[in-house]
Amino acid sequence: MYRRLSLAVGAALLGCSGVAFAITDSETNASIPFSFASPGARSLGMGGAFIGLADDATAAYANPAGLTQLRQTEISLEGRHTSYSTPYIDGGGSTLNPFTTTGLRTNNADTSENNLSYLSVVIPHDRWAFAFYRQELARFHTSFLTLEGADVGPEVVLFPFSSDADLRILSYSATAAYKVSDRVSLGLGLSYYDFRFETVTGRVDDLPQVPIAASGQVQDGDDDGYGWNLGARFALSDSLSLGLTYRRAPDFKYRALNVIFSDGGVPLPDPAVFAFDGVRFDIPDVWGAGLSWRPTDALIVNFDVNRVEYSQLTDNITSIFGIQSSANRLRLEDGTEVHLGAEYTFAGMTHPFSLRGGVWHDPRHSVKFDGTPNTLEDAVLATLFAGGRGADTHYAIGGGWAFSKFQVDFAADWSEGVDTYSLSGVYRF
Repeated sequence: MYRRLSLAVGAALLGCSGVAFAITDSETNASIPFSFASPGARSLGMGGAFIGLADDATAAYANPAGLTQLRQTEISLEGRHTSYSTPYIDGGGSTLNPFTTTGLRTNNADTSENNLSYLSVVIPHDRWAFAFYRQELARFHTSFLTLEGADVGPEVVLFPFSSDADLRILSYSATAAYKVSDRVSLGLGLSYYDFRFETVTGRVDDLPQVPIAASGQVQDGDDDGYGWNLGARFALSDSLSLGLTYRRAPDFKYRALNVIFSDGGVPLPDPAVFAFDGVRFDIPDVWGAGLSWRPTDALIVNFDVNRVEYSQLTDNITSIFGIQSSANRLRLEDGTEVHLGAEYTFAGMTHPFSLRGGVWHDPRHSVKFDGTPNTLEDAVLATLFAGGRGADTHYAIGGGWAFSKFQVDFAADWSEGVDTYSLSGVYRF
């Protein structure tokens, strides 16, 4: 990858093989686009604020305690189109002593996905309600290519590279809710997760003074696990309700490889393959609280706060490049999502129409180097991870028609990094 550090990579990697570490310091892991907002076009149109309301089939994920509000069996499905703009470093240079990235160039890889994001059935019975659902928590693919290397001071060049990343996390869940009293409901969900992750990065050296012809980094995993979801809902008054949730997600194991093709000047076989087994990919746990206020029969205002434990993803990070002490300074900080949304229903229409809008704060959840680099190894990773996107603001709008047995909803959510368009339907019988 770079001149001075490549000679030490073999012993460092072999010493770590077989230990369960967190994600690697491959730059393909810099900006993983998690979204923990509630599913469904109705919720999306209100900026994802739904924990305190939770009065339709998507409550099975958003807040399972809300399922006790349903009176009929419901089948719900949602389709989404999501466009991603993923930033990456595309040449230029950084310096050490003092460290600065002002000379780096950043580009964006634009990709999109279409998927059936949510499918559920809810069966209410007296004080109980049961739900079964399938959800895609993450579906993401991106590719990017740099045509020039990036300089790190006068000694090190990060080679031009091409990279491809593919991530899918799918869950199947069963949920039960119980109405303890007229004002208190509790819910519990159990989930089975299916995880698939693959990234391939290739580098080619065009500098005659560097004794490495090429290198490649591969991450590959197909694993499963179990998680759970707790919810509570309190009717504080006839117009105000409070929701509380906690979602515990599993971690998955995958394999990482670093392959180095020498150019005749290093004491490594050609190619040299260094493998990590049991690298850990930990889906962050989420704490949530929400208030729902109904000042009139036609208007609902929702406010949610979610605390996302993103740091779980980088705890004890793995250095695929053999610079563990520097990789330990890569951080993904815990973040707080704040959602505000409203729904106004024109109930006097033959088929009532609801208009929705919302805004929410998406905290930074791209990996960055913590503090000021002190060594050349630090500067290398600080340069590779300098292109991550910061906090973002999302704006949402949506609407829906309610009929005697079914409902159709649509919504759009826009931000600098991710645009989402949703169409969902509910059939009741």
